[in-house]
Amino acid sequence: MSLRFRRTLTILIGVVVALVMVVLGIWQMSSFQRSVVDIAEERAAQAPVALANNIRADGTVEDIYGRRVELTGEIVPDRQVLVGTNWPLRVAVPLEMDDGRVVPLVLGRTDAPIDIEGGDVLDVEGVLTAGDVDEDLTPPPDAPSDSMPTLRLQELVQEWPQPMVAGYVTLDANGAARFGLEPAEAALPEAQGTSMHQGYALQWWVFAAAAIAFSIVVARGLTPSAREETR
Repeated sequence: MSLRFRRTLTILIGVVVALVMVVLGIWQMSSFQRSVVDIAEERAAQAPVALANNIRADGTVEDIYGRRVELTGEIVPDRQVLVGTNWPLRVAVPLEMDDGRVVPLVLGRTDAPIDIEGGDVLDVEGVLTAGDVDEDLTPPPDAPSDSMPTLRLQELVQEWPQPMVAGYVTLDANGAARFGLEPAEAALPEAQGTSMHQGYALQWWVFAAAAIAFSIVVARGLTPSAREETR
């Protein structure tokens, strides 16, 4: 074999090995992403807990974000806000619990503002999540002027009764149906997942780069055979 052919073959082998490692890295990363989704869904599927029992004296919430919670209270009238960037928008209202704390409650989705009366004591259940990510978005142009693109608790704190819980609750389909609304999907928090998969993915990609670099070094180190030198 000629020197050029041997060098090309060496680099080609390195590229093939690198491609295999890249594929393994992609598989590991997909495993990591699936583990994140699985953890979030498993957390939301756990038995509901009482929200009032998981709020500390200083107002901080225990590690129950992403879980279903139960709470009892009354909707504060005339405090409805629509949330989203496209119709149908989420309907959020303040729910004052028995202990006086206020929880933003997402009732469901609607194509127009709805009439909500307060005064009735409600037993509700939904998924507790933290405030939405503060993105540079805008509500639909035909939405009410006080609408919000995302549910930003820091803004609601300035307008709604206090003290407010650091998080909001999204009702499930049954809860939304009580108000004649479409269900709103709870924005489950991003879980940490299994970091082992993520580390393995990065490791495989580093090995792939090293395989190509090593094949180039080996190829450059090849020397002409005795037959080629005598030509």
